[in-house]
Amino acid sequence: MGTFIAVDIGGTQMRAASYAPDRLEPIKQKKIATLASEPGGFDRLIQVIEEVWPKDQPVEAIGLGSPGPLDPHTGYLLAPPNNPEWHNFPLAPNVEKHFGVKAYLDNDANLAGLAEYRFGAGKGHHDVLYITVSTGIGGGVIIADRLLQGYHGLAAELGHSIIDPNGPPCSCGHAGHLESYSSGPAIVKYVLGELEAGTKSSLKRGEALNPRDISEAAKSGDALAIKAYQRAGEYLGIGIASFLHAFDPSIIIFGGGVSQVGDLLFEPFQASLRKRVFHPRYLEGLSFTTATLGDDAGLLGALALARMMSSQNG
Repeated sequence: MGTFIAVDIGGTQMRAASYAPDRLEPIKQKKIATLASEPGGFDRLIQVIEEVWPKDQPVEAIGLGSPGPLDPHTGYLLAPPNNPEWHNFPLAPNVEKHFGVKAYLDNDANLAGLAEYRFGAGKGHHDVLYITVSTGIGGGVIIADRLLQGYHGLAAELGHSIIDPNGPPCSCGHAGHLESYSSGPAIVKYVLGELEAGTKSSLKRGEALNPRDISEAAKSGDALAIKAYQRAGEYLGIGIASFLHAFDPSIIIFGGGVSQVGDLLFEPFQASLRKRVFHPRYLEGLSFTTATLGDDAGLLGALALARMMSSQNG
């Protein structure tokens, strides 16, 4: 069996790596600036893949991870928010045409969940819920050892679950999604709104705040900062209670920068979750943990996708 190529297309950089068929350590790895707002993105993608292409081995398949929305069944990007050049763009078919090798595409959050299931915190589990809490909220769901993609390939957009149809606007433009309550920008927006309304805090109006600033203030006892994370955890518990009812996983894996604050987020989350599951059986034997693959999750997920699809189609 030949080499596999994995590609992780991020908002800031594209990373590509080549892998032997039975190893997780890359043979060669390169990265290049995505420059999403500038033309020539596909050419840059081809360039970074060519830099890791093996000279003396055949390539079995290429796995591509990208922000959605996208269609993994056709390999089309539908409307990546930061890359208008790639709207309704046949990414995987064009990569296949250029290299003459099968290419497979999926959502980056799906692939991070697939990577944790295959190689990371979810090893040994068959039903896995992966949630990334960062600039946005994304998810990946494994059911009976299969990645959930759905009819249109749009399954597991968990951050866009509706918590309150009259709630604050989400980054997608719709109201009251989980992402509009518990993501990093949502936490910052809540704090800024409270400061504007006159709430007392060590945090100041007009400062360029980020979630880390707020978590540091909370650890120092700032009441507003603590309340901001309690609110985020409360709504995260509401959302995940619904996900338990839908998917009934044996493990929930949390990734993303916001999840790294620990008890500040997870104590109110756990309390909210316990209050809202409609039967305690959902919580019996359920494990909670954080992701273990870090920045490598995107590449390893693309690798897992390429190996999985190559095996199924071989």
